[in-house]
Amino acid sequence: MAKYFNLGHGTKPLADSANFPWPFDIDICFEPVQHPVAFSEGVGHGSAGCAVSATEALESKWREHFEITGSQWLIPYIEKLAQGAPLPRVEIMQRFIELNGKPPESYESSFY
Repeated sequence: MAKYFNLGHGTKPLADSANFPWPFDIDICFEPVQHPVAFSEGVGHGSAGCAVSATEALESKWREHFEITGSQWLIPYIEKLAQGAPLPRVEIMQRFIELNGKPPESYESSFY
């Protein structure tokens, strides 16, 4: 099982639902898996998510996820990953702690 770390979280108010704070997340796996970046959004039956390659994570359709979660700082790391360089786990984790004051939550997934 691969371990993913929640490195981006934010919400966007839904105008058609009394401004309900719709959650968005970005999770990263530091292991050499085929789909190291996971995107998710929503709650309950309205939630959706997927894990993608580093190259796919850089596509424009995911930019809003990076903006909503305030995770644009991850993009240069993902660009390097797409070029074949491993993610610098210690550096990324330290940066996350600097920004958030605590370590990220994590989970294990058999889908990667």
